Amino acid sequence: MSNEEPRSTGPYRLDETPIHLPSKVSAADPVVPLDGFAFDGESFGAYVAEHCSPEAPGRLLMIETTPTDWGAWECHHDGDEVVIVLEGKATFRQEIDGEERQISVGPGSTVINPRGVWHTADVEESLRAIYLTPCPGTEHRPR
Repeated sequence: MSNEEPRSTGPYRLDETPIHLPSKVSAADPVVPLDGFAFDGESFGAYVAEHCSPEAPGRLLMIETTPTDWGAWECHHDGDEVVIVLEGKATFRQEIDGEERQISVGPGSTVINPRGVWHTADVEESLRAIYLTPCPGTEHRPR
């Protein structure tokens, strides 16, 4: 039996405290709630620096509410992103092989933004979704 103090098992609100899901969960690389995460560039950068590596990028699990169109395109180079829509309506736009693909989503819908595919979203009704995102190596560009 370990002398370490057990970690809290929750409950957590994913819209306030995202969770790091390691590429392979182990005693040395456990699931970690990210207390104090501010949902800004600085917090994302600190998360990547502390919890992710090229060999084991892991995923960030969070709920985010987006009332308007995304302000930029993004591309994840270290893996696919899964978006599970809880509330609202949006059209995800993906650039695949030089063509733009549009995917309309609503509550209960899921969209996969494949590794290396630029994507953005046009929000019709405030979008609340669960994101499983590979953060390391993510790039952004203006819309």
